[in-house]
Amino acid sequence: MKNNFGSAVVEATLIIPIFLFSMLALYSMCRCKLAEGIIYEAAAETAEYMAEYSYLDEPNLLIPGMIMPQYIDNEELVNESVKGGIHGIDYIGTITRDCNDYVVLKVNYTLNIDIPMMPSLSKKRHIIIMQRAYIGEGDDNGKNECSDEDKYVYVTDNKEVYHSSRSCTHLKLSIHRTNIKYAQNYGFSPCEFCGDKAKDIVYITDAGAKYHSNKECSGLKRTVYAVKLSEVKGLPGCSRCTQ
Repeated sequence: MKNNFGSAVVEATLIIPIFLFSMLALYSMCRCKLAEGIIYEAAAETAEYMAEYSYLDEPNLLIPGMIMPQYIDNEELVNESVKGGIHGIDYIGTITRDCNDYVVLKVNYTLNIDIPMMPSLSKKRHIIIMQRAYIGEGDDNGKNECSDEDKYVYVTDNKEVYHSSRSCTHLKLSIHRTNIKYAQNYGFSPCEFCGDKAKDIVYITDAGAKYHSNKECSGLKRTVYAVKLSEVKGLPGCSRCTQ
């Protein structure tokens, strides 16, 4: 009995610190995720505000810094989670009204991830929100005429082509569940990320050429960025939406 008791004490001495460390690390990461959600919601509200006042003749680039803090619901959490707090958030690259009559709000900040007994980690975060400007019909008087190169197009992480429409089917994947024999018979090859783990059931898309074993595979995701056409010189246009 005495030997068993000593063994239990040793095990508890080893396990409890690891358990507490894991719980504190999880708590810290959850708070960071919550802070990210609060900032995104505030950014969306700010973009909406800017769109409502975009009819002004002299748009003010200082508006995001003045307005967005008012929409942050939990200032204490954001101040703890963001380097420099609320004042550490910048809006470099924001366009109050582009040539397509869109407000383009760009929010940049560095997230602090504090995990006990470890050096503080940081991660740069970027948010881009495009909001249609409220200018009324026929009210631009030609003020926002611009060249094609100043128009916004859409690209993904792999940057193989650019898209003129955000609703292009190449950007909005339609995922289907099927069996691996069907996929192979119709010319689908295994995904380089998860195809080697495929068993009987796999996932394919209408516009793709790979089959996937995991529906959450990164090959089935599309992170889409809005950029100026002049910034993607050399990229061909999508065969579906730029013809």
